[in-house]
This record gives sequence, C-alpha cells and structure tokens, in this order.
Amino acid sequence: MHARPASKIAQMVDSAQSGVWLCANSTKVDAASIIDILTLCAVKGTKIVIEIENQEDMMILERIFDFFEAGFGEIER
Repeated sequence: MHARPASKIAQMVDSAQSGVWLCANSTKVDAASIIDILTLCAVKGTKIVIEIENQEDMMILERIFDFFEAGFGEIER
C-alpha cells in the first residue's frame, strides 16, 4: 500500500471513538498512523482484517472496507 491510501485511511479513523486496527501478515497496526499502515507492507492481494474496539466505530470500519473494495478510488490502467 502506498502513502496516499494510507493517509486517507488515517483520516477516516481520525474521528473514531476508540482504536481502529489493521491486521495483515501476523502484524497489527494502528489505522490512525500512516507510518504504521505502511509497515504492513501490504501488496495487492494481501488479506487485511479491520478491527474496531468500540461498536460506535462500525461506520468507520464500513468506510474503510468500502475504500478497499473500491481499489482505493484509484483507476487501474
């Protein structure tokens, strides 16, 4: 994952009530930190799990999920 999508994810998490985490390759990182997200070294096809600590943050989890599903909003050429 590149810095641009990592930055957008961190912005989405900014309004979370509690922790939001991304997990991949046996690593769990704070989704509010661009640097932490980049340390996942997630390439296309990597399975990423989104975890939230507070059910009130379910909307944020869904936004992140949709962002992944939409290919980070980037057009493939």
